[in-house]
Amino acid sequence: MWDLNRLRIWRAVVATGSVVAAAKNLNYTPATVSQHITTLQKAVGAPLYRRSGRGIEITELGRRLAEDSGEVFTSVARLDEIVESFRNVTRPRLRIAAFTSFNARLLPGIIETVARDHPNLRFDIQLNEPAKNRRTHCVIEIRAEVPQEGEIRLPEMTRVPLFDDDYRVVVSERHEFAACETVPFKDLEDEQWVDYDMWAGPSSKVVDHACAAAGFERKAFAACEDDFAALALVASNLGVTVLPRLSTLQLPPGLVAVDLTDPVPTRRVVMHVRERDAHLPHVRAFVAAAESAAATHLTPLAT
Repeated sequence: MWDLNRLRIWRAVVATGSVVAAAKNLNYTPATVSQHITTLQKAVGAPLYRRSGRGIEITELGRRLAEDSGEVFTSVARLDEIVESFRNVTRPRLRIAAFTSFNARLLPGIIETVARDHPNLRFDIQLNEPAKNRRTHCVIEIRAEVPQEGEIRLPEMTRVPLFDDDYRVVVSERHEFAACETVPFKDLEDEQWVDYDMWAGPSSKVVDHACAAAGFERKAFAACEDDFAALALVASNLGVTVLPRLSTLQLPPGLVAVDLTDPVPTRRVVMHVRERDAHLPHVRAFVAAAESAAATHLTPLAT
Protein backbone atom coordinates (compact mmCIF):
# COMPACT_ATOMS: atom_id res chain seq x y z
CA MET A 1 0.00 0.00 0.00
CA TRP A 2 2.70 2.48 0.98
CA ASP A 3 4.88 4.03 -1.67
CA LEU A 4 7.59 5.89 0.24
CA ASN A 5 8.23 8.36 -2.56
CA ARG A 6 4.56 9.34 -2.70
CA LEU A 7 4.50 9.61 1.08
CA ARG A 8 7.57 11.86 0.95
CA ILE A 9 5.86 14.06 -1.64
CA TRP A 10 2.74 14.23 0.50
CA ARG A 11 4.75 15.34 3.52
CA ALA A 12 6.25 18.11 1.40
CA VAL A 13 2.79 19.24 0.29
CA VAL A 14 1.52 19.37 3.88
CA ALA A 15 4.66 21.14 5.09
CA THR A 16 4.37 23.87 2.46
CA GLY A 17 0.57 23.92 2.23
CA SER A 18 0.84 24.11 -1.54
CA VAL A 19 1.26 21.73 -4.45
CA VAL A 20 3.17 24.39 -6.39
CA ALA A 21 5.57 25.13 -3.51
CA ALA A 22 6.18 21.43 -2.87
CA ALA A 23 6.87 20.86 -6.56
CA LYS A 24 9.41 23.67 -6.56
CA ASN A 25 11.18 22.32 -3.47
CA LEU A 26 11.28 18.77 -4.85
CA ASN A 27 12.23 19.86 -8.38
CA TYR A 28 9.06 18.29 -9.82
CA THR A 29 6.33 19.80 -11.94
CA PRO A 30 3.05 20.63 -10.16
CA ALA A 31 1.27 18.13 -12.43
CA THR A 32 3.60 15.34 -11.27
CA VAL A 33 3.03 16.20 -7.61
CA SER A 34 -0.74 16.31 -8.15
CA GLN A 35 -0.66 12.92 -9.82
CA HIS A 36 1.29 11.37 -6.94
CA ILE A 37 -0.98 12.71 -4.19
CA THR A 38 -4.11 11.68 -6.13
CA THR A 39 -2.72 8.15 -6.42
CA LEU A 40 -1.81 8.14 -2.71
CA GLN A 41 -5.33 9.23 -1.77
CA LYS A 42 -6.83 6.41 -3.85
CA ALA A 43 -4.52 3.90 -2.14
CA VAL A 44 -5.54 5.18 1.30
CA GLY A 45 -9.21 5.07 0.40
CA ALA A 46 -10.15 8.17 2.38
CA PRO A 47 -9.86 11.91 1.70
CA LEU A 48 -6.44 13.39 2.40
CA TYR A 49 -7.32 16.78 0.92
CA ARG A 50 -10.14 18.74 -0.67
CA ARG A 51 -10.02 21.25 -3.48
CA SER A 52 -10.26 24.82 -2.23
CA GLY A 53 -10.21 27.46 -4.92
CA ARG A 54 -6.91 27.10 -6.75
CA GLY A 55 -5.34 25.23 -3.87
CA ILE A 56 -6.12 22.34 -1.56
CA GLU A 57 -7.32 21.99 2.02
CA ILE A 58 -5.66 19.24 4.07
CA THR A 59 -8.00 16.94 6.01
CA GLU A 60 -7.33 15.77 9.55
CA LEU A 61 -6.36 12.33 8.20
CA GLY A 62 -4.03 13.90 5.68
CA ARG A 63 -2.29 15.94 8.35
CA ARG A 64 -1.97 12.98 10.73
CA LEU A 65 -0.57 10.85 7.92
CA ALA A 66 2.12 13.45 7.20
CA GLU A 67 3.03 13.99 10.85
CA ASP A 68 3.09 10.38 12.03
CA SER A 69 4.97 9.09 8.99
CA GLY A 70 8.05 10.99 10.16
CA GLU A 71 9.01 7.94 12.22
CA VAL A 72 8.95 5.84 9.05
CA PHE A 73 11.54 8.03 7.37
CA THR A 74 13.66 8.09 10.52
CA SER A 75 13.69 4.29 10.49
CA VAL A 76 14.52 4.19 6.79
CA ALA A 77 17.42 6.59 7.35
CA ARG A 78 18.67 4.32 10.13
CA LEU A 79 18.53 1.33 7.78
CA ASP A 80 20.42 3.29 5.14
CA GLU A 81 23.10 4.05 7.70
CA ILE A 82 23.44 0.37 8.60
CA VAL A 83 23.78 -0.61 4.94
CA GLU A 84 26.32 2.17 4.36
CA SER A 85 28.40 1.03 7.33
CA PHE A 86 28.66 -2.48 5.86
CA ARG A 87 29.21 -1.21 2.34
CA ASN A 88 32.04 1.08 3.49
CA VAL A 89 33.68 -1.12 6.10
CA THR A 90 37.08 0.37 5.31
CA ARG A 91 35.92 3.94 5.99
CA PRO A 92 36.68 4.98 9.60
CA ARG A 93 34.31 7.18 11.57
CA LEU A 94 35.20 9.56 14.38
CA ARG A 95 32.38 10.38 16.79
CA ILE A 96 32.90 13.60 18.73
CA ALA A 97 30.82 15.22 21.46
CA ALA A 98 31.52 18.79 22.56
CA PHE A 99 29.82 21.98 23.70
CA THR A 100 28.60 24.67 21.31
CA SER A 101 31.38 27.25 21.57
CA PHE A 102 34.09 24.62 21.06
CA ASN A 103 32.25 23.24 18.02
CA ALA A 104 31.86 26.73 16.56
CA ARG A 105 35.27 28.26 17.30
CA LEU A 106 37.89 25.50 17.45
CA LEU A 107 36.51 22.30 15.95
CA PRO A 108 36.56 23.41 12.27
CA GLY A 109 40.31 24.07 12.37
CA ILE A 110 40.99 20.78 14.17
CA ILE A 111 38.95 18.80 11.66
CA GLU A 112 40.65 20.57 8.75
CA THR A 113 44.03 19.46 10.08
CA VAL A 114 42.93 15.86 10.67
CA ALA A 115 41.12 15.54 7.33
CA ARG A 116 44.24 16.65 5.46
CA ASP A 117 45.97 13.37 6.37
CA HIS A 118 42.81 11.27 6.67
CA PRO A 119 40.61 12.31 3.72
CA ASN A 120 38.42 9.21 3.97
CA LEU A 121 37.49 9.86 7.60
CA ARG A 122 33.87 10.66 8.45
CA PHE A 123 33.16 13.00 11.39
CA ASP A 124 30.00 12.66 13.51
CA ILE A 125 29.63 15.72 15.76
CA GLN A 126 27.20 15.93 18.68
CA LEU A 127 26.43 18.27 21.57
CA ASN A 128 27.03 17.13 25.13
CA GLU A 129 25.58 20.25 26.82
CA PRO A 130 22.91 20.64 28.08
CA ALA A 131 22.28 16.90 27.48
CA LYS A 132 21.79 15.11 30.78
CA ASN A 133 23.24 11.81 29.59
CA ARG A 134 26.81 11.08 28.62
CA ARG A 135 27.44 10.27 24.92
CA THR A 136 28.86 6.82 25.66
CA HIS A 137 29.46 5.88 22.03
CA CYS A 138 31.76 8.83 21.29
CA VAL A 139 35.49 8.37 20.80
CA ILE A 140 36.24 11.99 21.76
CA GLU A 141 34.40 14.05 24.39
CA ILE A 142 35.26 17.70 24.95
CA ARG A 143 33.86 18.86 28.29
CA ALA A 144 33.91 21.91 30.51
CA GLU A 145 34.82 21.39 34.16
CA VAL A 146 34.31 23.54 37.23
CA PRO A 147 37.80 23.79 38.80
CA GLN A 148 36.36 24.24 42.30
CA GLU A 149 34.56 20.89 42.00
CA GLY A 150 37.58 18.79 41.07
CA GLU A 151 38.49 16.68 38.06
CA ILE A 152 35.96 14.59 36.14
CA ARG A 153 37.16 11.21 34.91
CA LEU A 154 35.01 9.17 32.56
CA PRO A 155 35.11 5.34 32.62
CA GLU A 156 37.36 3.78 29.97
CA MET A 157 38.51 7.21 28.77
CA THR A 158 41.77 9.12 29.20
CA ARG A 159 41.50 12.69 30.49
CA VAL A 160 43.56 15.29 28.56
CA PRO A 161 43.37 18.91 29.88
CA LEU A 162 43.35 21.41 27.01
CA PHE A 163 43.15 24.92 28.47
CA ASP A 164 41.67 27.16 31.15
CA ASP A 165 39.02 29.48 29.70
CA ASP A 166 38.52 32.73 31.62
CA TYR A 167 35.23 34.64 31.55
CA ARG A 168 34.45 38.16 30.39
CA VAL A 169 31.45 40.41 30.87
CA VAL A 170 29.61 41.11 27.62
CA VAL A 171 27.73 44.39 27.33
CA SER A 172 26.13 46.62 24.75
CA GLU A 173 28.51 49.13 23.20
CA ARG A 174 26.21 51.74 24.81
CA HIS A 175 26.85 50.39 28.31
CA GLU A 176 29.25 52.28 30.62
CA PHE A 177 31.42 49.15 30.99
CA ALA A 178 32.13 49.16 27.25
CA ALA A 179 34.82 51.83 27.68
CA CYS A 180 36.59 49.97 30.51
CA GLU A 181 39.71 47.84 30.18
CA THR A 182 38.65 45.67 33.12
CA VAL A 183 35.65 45.47 35.44
CA PRO A 184 35.78 44.22 39.05
CA PHE A 185 33.35 41.34 39.39
CA LYS A 186 31.74 43.06 42.38
CA ASP A 187 30.58 45.87 40.05
CA LEU A 188 28.18 43.41 38.40
CA GLU A 189 26.08 43.13 41.56
CA ASP A 190 23.60 45.85 40.59
CA GLU A 191 23.38 44.88 36.91
CA GLN A 192 20.49 43.09 35.27
CA TRP A 193 21.81 39.64 34.28
CA VAL A 194 20.92 37.71 31.16
CA ASP A 195 21.66 34.04 31.83
CA TYR A 196 22.48 31.78 28.89
CA ASP A 197 22.41 28.41 30.66
CA MET A 198 19.01 27.35 32.00
CA TRP A 199 20.28 23.86 32.80
CA ALA A 200 22.84 24.73 35.49
CA GLY A 201 25.67 23.22 33.46
CA PRO A 202 29.36 23.56 34.32
CA SER A 203 29.76 26.89 32.48
CA SER A 204 27.00 28.41 34.59
CA LYS A 205 28.29 26.88 37.82
CA VAL A 206 31.61 28.68 37.32
CA VAL A 207 29.71 32.00 37.38
CA ASP A 208 27.81 30.91 40.50
CA HIS A 209 31.12 30.32 42.30
CA ALA A 210 32.38 33.77 41.26
CA CYS A 211 29.21 35.45 42.52
CA ALA A 212 29.57 33.66 45.85
CA ALA A 213 33.22 34.73 46.08
CA ALA A 214 32.17 38.34 45.38
CA GLY A 215 29.43 38.12 48.02
CA PHE A 216 26.26 38.63 46.00
CA GLU A 217 23.46 36.87 44.15
CA ARG A 218 22.98 37.89 40.54
CA LYS A 219 19.77 39.66 39.55
CA ALA A 220 18.32 37.55 36.76
CA PHE A 221 16.51 39.63 34.16
CA ALA A 222 16.15 36.80 31.62
CA ALA A 223 17.26 33.20 31.14
CA CYS A 224 17.95 31.74 27.70
CA GLU A 225 18.89 28.29 26.44
CA ASP A 226 21.77 29.48 24.28
CA ASP A 227 24.34 32.24 23.78
CA PHE A 228 22.62 33.73 20.73
CA ALA A 229 19.33 34.59 22.43
CA ALA A 230 21.18 36.00 25.44
CA LEU A 231 23.44 38.15 23.26
CA ALA A 232 20.47 39.59 21.39
CA LEU A 233 19.05 40.88 24.68
CA VAL A 234 22.42 42.22 25.77
CA ALA A 235 22.89 44.01 22.43
CA SER A 236 19.61 45.81 23.15
CA ASN A 237 21.18 47.08 26.41
CA LEU A 238 18.60 45.24 28.50
CA GLY A 239 21.21 43.55 30.66
CA VAL A 240 24.71 42.04 30.80
CA THR A 241 25.96 38.50 30.56
CA VAL A 242 29.17 36.75 31.56
CA LEU A 243 30.61 34.33 29.02
CA PRO A 244 33.73 32.20 28.66
CA ARG A 245 36.34 33.88 26.45
CA LEU A 246 35.87 31.16 23.82
CA SER A 247 32.27 32.30 23.38
CA THR A 248 33.32 35.94 22.96
CA LEU A 249 35.82 35.53 20.11
CA GLN A 250 33.27 36.39 17.41
CA LEU A 251 30.64 38.62 18.96
CA PRO A 252 27.84 40.12 16.84
CA PRO A 253 28.01 43.86 16.09
CA GLY A 254 27.00 46.16 18.92
CA LEU A 255 28.58 44.07 21.69
CA VAL A 256 31.78 44.49 23.69
CA ALA A 257 33.57 41.92 25.87
CA VAL A 258 35.50 43.28 28.85
CA ASP A 259 37.91 41.38 31.10
CA LEU A 260 36.90 40.72 34.72
CA THR A 261 38.94 40.92 37.93
CA ASP A 262 38.56 39.94 41.58
CA PRO A 263 37.69 37.16 40.94
CA VAL A 264 38.21 35.99 37.36
CA PRO A 265 35.76 33.13 36.68
CA THR A 266 37.50 30.29 34.85
CA ARG A 267 36.35 26.97 33.47
CA ARG A 268 38.63 24.11 32.47
CA VAL A 269 38.23 22.58 29.02
CA VAL A 270 39.16 18.91 28.97
CA MET A 271 39.29 16.28 26.22
CA HIS A 272 38.39 12.66 27.02
CA VAL A 273 39.65 9.98 24.63
CA ARG A 274 38.26 6.46 24.55
CA GLU A 275 41.15 4.23 25.62
CA ARG A 276 40.49 1.33 23.26
CA ASP A 277 40.67 3.68 20.25
CA ALA A 278 43.49 5.97 21.39
CA HIS A 279 46.08 4.09 19.30
CA LEU A 280 44.28 4.62 15.99
CA PRO A 281 46.09 7.05 13.67
CA HIS A 282 43.08 9.33 13.09
CA VAL A 283 42.36 9.50 16.83
CA ARG A 284 45.98 10.35 17.60
CA ALA A 285 45.85 12.99 14.87
CA PHE A 286 42.73 14.54 16.42
CA VAL A 287 44.29 14.65 19.90
CA ALA A 288 47.42 16.35 18.54
CA ALA A 289 45.41 18.85 16.50
CA ALA A 290 43.19 19.70 19.49
CA GLU A 291 46.20 20.32 21.72
CA SER A 292 47.80 22.46 19.02
CA ALA A 293 44.61 24.48 18.52
CA ALA A 294 44.36 25.17 22.24
CA ALA A 295 47.97 26.34 22.43
CA THR A 296 47.96 28.36 19.21
CA HIS A 297 44.62 30.14 19.31
CA LEU A 298 43.80 30.58 22.99
CA THR A 299 47.05 31.26 24.82
CA PRO A 300 47.81 34.55 23.01
CA LEU A 301 44.24 35.77 23.59
CA ALA A 302 44.41 35.04 27.30
CA THR A 303 47.57 37.08 27.88
